[in-house]
Amino acid sequence: MNIQYTKMHAQGNDFIIVNRDKVILENAQLTKLAQDVCNRHFGIGADGLVLLDTDKREKAHMVIYNADGSKAEMCGSALRCCCILLTRDNKTKEIEIFTDSGLSKGIVDAENPNYVTVEIGSPKMVKYSFILDGYKGDYVTIGNPHFVIYTQDLASNPHLSAGKALSENNQFPEGANIEFAKVITKDEIEMLIWERGAGVTLACGTGATAVVFSGQYNHLLNDKVKVNVPGGSIVISKKGDTYYLGGEVTFVGTGDYLWII
Repeated sequence: MNIQYTKMHAQGNDFIIVNRDKVILENAQLTKLAQDVCNRHFGIGADGLVLLDTDKREKAHMVIYNADGSKAEMCGSALRCCCILLTRDNKTKEIEIFTDSGLSKGIVDAENPNYVTVEIGSPKMVKYSFILDGYKGDYVTIGNPHFVIYTQDLASNPHLSAGKALSENNQFPEGANIEFAKVITKDEIEMLIWERGAGVTLACGTGATAVVFSGQYNHLLNDKVKVNVPGGSIVISKKGDTYYLGGEVTFVGTGDYLWII
């Protein structure tokens, strides 16, 4: 099966994006496709597979599969990539995209065509300040689950080895994304990520939103925060109860992937 794709990344959080209308497969087959195409040694390599199409209301619909084949309810990095891709095709600056966690709007910067701000939604505190495997953090949902841990020392924090176990803890029925964060100022933080279904990643848009929400809940941060991730920087801002994610995205390339079913 020959599959046309576009590869994009947002601060190193990378995705294989395909037209859903051209990939008519059952769910089990899509799980296998995601595993194969995202494999960095035997496939193209990515953190996730994104299926993009347009519904009857002429709004785009985005479905995300993690690298391990599991589905993700929402992904801020993939959402920004799809916004840029679609607005360039449609020659517009604004777009609305449905995800499994609802409808989001994206606006491309008037001066920088690679910078887009998307509406992420309203995070919710599921469980505040509890200890799990020796780590104290907050359980936050923003369409998908996050466990946010603030620490003073990211350099020596053994998060890479702890991330998988925390993510799979039975405290989280469907698993969770794990974020370790450090406050630099009330307007800037640094964070590291273990993503459910993908492992260590260079960026996570919903993760950054959850971290900022947790920081504000704990009176550590202001309403607009620069978030430094291993792959670059993004901006999380709060207006009322709604959170917005802004940052650049990058086109990597296009091609054909020959998939043997």
